[in-house]
Amino acid sequence: MIVFLRIIIYYADIQFNFQAVILCKERNEREAALRQTMESSQVSVRTIPEIFSKRSACEAYLRIERELASVQAEIGVVPDAAARAIGQCARIEFMELDELDAQNQHTGYPIAPLVRQIVGACGEHGRYVHWGATTQDILNTALAMQANEAFNLLAQDLRAIIARLAALTNEHRDTLMVARTFGGHALPITFGFKVAVWLSAGLRHAERLEVFRRNPLEGEFAGAAGSLASLQGFGLQVRRRLMARLGLPEPLITWGAMRDRVVERVMFLAALSGTLAKIGQDIAELASTEIGELAEPISGGKDASSTLPYKSNPVYCAQAAVAASRAAQYASTVLQSMRQHQERSAEGLLEFETVPQVFLETHRCVDRVRMVLDGLRVYPGRMATNLGLTRGIILAERYMMALAPYMGRLAAHDLLHEACKTAIERGMELSEVLGQTAEVTQFLDIETLAYLGNPRTYLGDAPEMLDQVLAAAGRFLEERRS
Repeated sequence: MIVFLRIIIYYADIQFNFQAVILCKERNEREAALRQTMESSQVSVRTIPEIFSKRSACEAYLRIERELASVQAEIGVVPDAAARAIGQCARIEFMELDELDAQNQHTGYPIAPLVRQIVGACGEHGRYVHWGATTQDILNTALAMQANEAFNLLAQDLRAIIARLAALTNEHRDTLMVARTFGGHALPITFGFKVAVWLSAGLRHAERLEVFRRNPLEGEFAGAAGSLASLQGFGLQVRRRLMARLGLPEPLITWGAMRDRVVERVMFLAALSGTLAKIGQDIAELASTEIGELAEPISGGKDASSTLPYKSNPVYCAQAAVAASRAAQYASTVLQSMRQHQERSAEGLLEFETVPQVFLETHRCVDRVRMVLDGLRVYPGRMATNLGLTRGIILAERYMMALAPYMGRLAAHDLLHEACKTAIERGMELSEVLGQTAEVTQFLDIETLAYLGNPRTYLGDAPEMLDQVLAAAGRFLEERRS
């Protein structure tokens, strides 16, 4: 009896160790696949429009079906011959893409007609196609593959934009210009400082993007209601191996009805597009005839209006703005997908058409702003001219704060208000008006007024903040180079 028990324990130990080896091997395979995916995707050979094309989406669906059959054969869920047949037949060259499009108009999903075509191509082995899977498994997993790849591309483009913004910041750190609030002149700044504000937002978006890249979207394999019941105990093992093959993280549990991770990425895309569109809008406004401080690059035949030969329209900035508006609209639609009923409902259909559109519009926005920044024309002379348009009124705050210790801030504010009115009505320099005002000269002499009237000496802490942003950008770019 003791000998018998020892034999049982011995073989149990062997079985346990064997299972442990298998689990360890699977874990190592998953980790290696994820590392390989991240490393190989640092430089993508595809563009975002290519990633989200109908053909690429179909290829992703087919790959998932092939890998699913393959891992199921390894475990013994489906015959090896069936997996080989599916691996050979589930190929884009064997699919009737026009027929798939036509069928999709009736079903609302692309997967059911695709599965029918694969089954037809596989002959007798077709009975094992899509084994234990549901439509949302394939769609969600394909979406994760596409989004993760697209984010790697966006990271490259965003790095290029950050590098260009950093160069502009440094180049124009001392280029004086007008800061404008509500369309009016506010205070003197430098163009480098203005660009540094843009740059800081770009760095924040880059940080957010890195979080998504370090935590890529998970794949989905859960079956009809998320329980993997149809695979009779092999479901988690299949899911684990499938995700490892695809280079995707494995989810803790089904996420088909909980769309938060998809939505947060879509909201990021909309926010990134909005930031870039704001940069484009600033540039377009500063390119107007009355201001003339900036201009888009001239390329091809884009430099002129179709009827006005002298006119150079900021069309790239306008295209960026349109793309950002569309991205925001699509993102709003994707938000509605969060309100799915129970385990799945029609709201989930919203995503599969709109998420690719958000990526495409963001790509268009990024592309246009990058083109503008790469060839941006800056006119420091015009910036200096505009700075002097108000005859020193732009420095009214400075005069007010110089007088405030003597008469109080509010009294100084009211005095400067009247002095500015006088300067405008009489076409005089503000410093000239103040030099003729006894309430001022009893505290501030002519030399002091002259010093206060120099905009270059009223930049506050802007230079230090600019340097801080440049330093952060330098660290970011250096880290990405290494």
